[in-house]
Amino acid sequence: MKLVVYVYVSMIVLGVQAWPTVKRSFELYPAAAMPYNEHRIADCMHVASEPGDYIFKKAAPPPPFNFNRDSALLELDAVAGDQLEAAAAAAGSVCGLYVIGEPDTIVEITMKHYDVNCESGGLMAFVDGWELNGEYFPAVKDHHRVLEDRVYEFCNNNKQWPRFSNKKFFRSSQNAALLQYRIPARGSFVANVRFHKITQPCNILVQDTAAVYKMSNYGHARNCTLSALFPAAISLGSLRIGSKAVRAQEKVNYDCHLFEDRLEIGGSAGLDTTGMELASDVCGATNELGPEQAVFCGVTSVRLVSTGRYQNQAAVIIRKADEHDLDIATLLCAL
Repeated sequence: MKLVVYVYVSMIVLGVQAWPTVKRSFELYPAAAMPYNEHRIADCMHVASEPGDYIFKKAAPPPPFNFNRDSALLELDAVAGDQLEAAAAAAGSVCGLYVIGEPDTIVEITMKHYDVNCESGGLMAFVDGWELNGEYFPAVKDHHRVLEDRVYEFCNNNKQWPRFSNKKFFRSSQNAALLQYRIPARGSFVANVRFHKITQPCNILVQDTAAVYKMSNYGHARNCTLSALFPAAISLGSLRIGSKAVRAQEKVNYDCHLFEDRLEIGGSAGLDTTGMELASDVCGATNELGPEQAVFCGVTSVRLVSTGRYQNQAAVIIRKADEHDLDIATLLCAL
């Protein structure tokens, strides 16, 4: 009997001693604390490259002062017509949160809150890519989604009943995304921005002024474009583009416009690279670093055109061009 009691008590003691160890075993891999950053949007065109909450708030205009008719007419006469037009345009202008991440990331935007009244003309839109002056990156022909599927508009319908949660979730197809908003009266929103790594980036918007970028079709039939929003000097390395016959040539070919698989280097005035002016079309193979060429355009682009029959790849070295690079310029766009 004493032996049974001793064994029973021993099991209880061992169990009490073992419990803290078992409890701590669940804490061996604690969830990593996500850094919380809060950003206030103050500019109409706000460029963001950090994760966190982006907050915008527009208060209602103050009530008008009491004044008599004569003084009001005199004050209106003193304001120029162009100033009145500018004020009216600003009240209904479209602004944007332009998000850009590392080359091998996509952008995730979660609308944690938005108070944008449809009835007052308020409107928000998520754009898969960037839009500026009616032009898009990636270009319509370079994206696997049609434009109608890349733009999603939304606002608050205060007459709707019952009220639904206004939380929305979006993801881009590349390292660039845009949140547009038009808030004529009062309104606010909180947009949470996160970035996720991907293994096969295609279209890339450049945010560094000096970096090396890897472009590849990964065996797919598609166009991939690398765009920098500045005049740039470009050189190529680790080039493998085209068929075996093309790669077997002694030198890299910089005039490959007749080949289906090629690397196009050029520039344009805006984001749309569909009709960009070409400086060179490259194909062939080499492990050596090629010569630099400068493109003096508002937007410098390198597009990899692939049929899917070959594994195409290239290392693109890009930096910002200045007046000292005019002697290596291969393209000067009209200003």
